[in-house]
Amino acid sequence: MKIVTIDDGLTLDTANPDQLTQAYRRGQAAIERGEDTDNVLKRHLLRGEFAAAAGYLHGLAADARKRLPVHPDDCPCRICVHAREALMRSIYRTWREGVAA
Repeated sequence: MKIVTIDDGLTLDTANPDQLTQAYRRGQAAIERGEDTDNVLKRHLLRGEFAAAAGYLHGLAADARKRLPVHPDDCPCRICVHAREALMRSIYRTWREGVAA
């Protein structure tokens, strides 16, 4: 097994780093090319190319993260409100532990 660091800092452990990296890049560009992602993934799995399947899925996820809209700091959506509350709880917990020490 080898540890592979891909373009955006993602670190994965794989036996076939070249296959994983190529599939990752292909997954990143799949939506732009209009590729049938389900069939590509099934093909990798049927051939037993598990490193390629993992790389392809990580590439699809990286492309999806790039396409997410940027929310303003005061966004009222449920996800943003939850994230802000979790951040405040974390800050308060860190402060409380620092004061106790």
